[in-house]
Amino acid sequence: MSTKETNARMSWVAFATAVVTLTAGAFFIAMFVVEVPFTGPYNYGRVNDALSALGNVMVAVLVWHVSRPAEGSLGSRVFVRLVAAASVVAAVSSVMLALGLLAFEAPTVIAIIALLLQAVWMLWANTSLYQLGIFSRLLSRCGELVGAGLLIGLLIVGVSALFPWLTVPQVLTLGLGVFIAGGVWLAWPLWFVMLGVHLRKRPLAGAGAGAGAGDADAPATRRRGRRSASNAG
Repeated sequence: MSTKETNARMSWVAFATAVVTLTAGAFFIAMFVVEVPFTGPYNYGRVNDALSALGNVMVAVLVWHVSRPAEGSLGSRVFVRLVAAASVVAAVSSVMLALGLLAFEAPTVIAIIALLLQAVWMLWANTSLYQLGIFSRLLSRCGELVGAGLLIGLLIVGVSALFPWLTVPQVLTLGLGVFIAGGVWLAWPLWFVMLGVHLRKRPLAGAGAGAGAGDADAPATRRRGRRSASNAG
């Protein structure tokens, strides 16, 4: 299968991930608005768990595919496989939670760890692929914003655990972290749509024989531009 055909298929995975992530977010919000105040029955929560599992599987597929041109070292290859594996484990735990086979706590911790790894991957992949001349500036900056927002928001949520439960500092810190991470997470589908459009327009340079000469020349052009600017300074 050619690179163009593979990317065309992966573009649909990206579009589907956007839809699933956005729908899961809607059910998550509905759970807190409709079910949490009445302590159940959490049907919206189960739908969110199932959709989150599907979304994590598709994220794992995209992580594996999109990262290939940037896997220039053993450390990067190990990191990509770690993120993909964590996403699959989070998907399995979400399914088990939806089926009532696991309590709420363990899948929540697993999901947060997977989300943290995905946030770091968003920063690394978007920066690396832009430097290689594969991602556009807009796609890269959007991805970096999502990754940074998720990372900062989740870290603030972690800091809130240092304060006594339901005290003013704890509630304010937790609320800020959830607001940042949750807002960025709901904006994540936009990046998946942009990625899908990108994959349909051009192949990932370095991912196969279908990469064009223009893509191969882009990194050298950017490096020459940076050197020229440095010499001029």
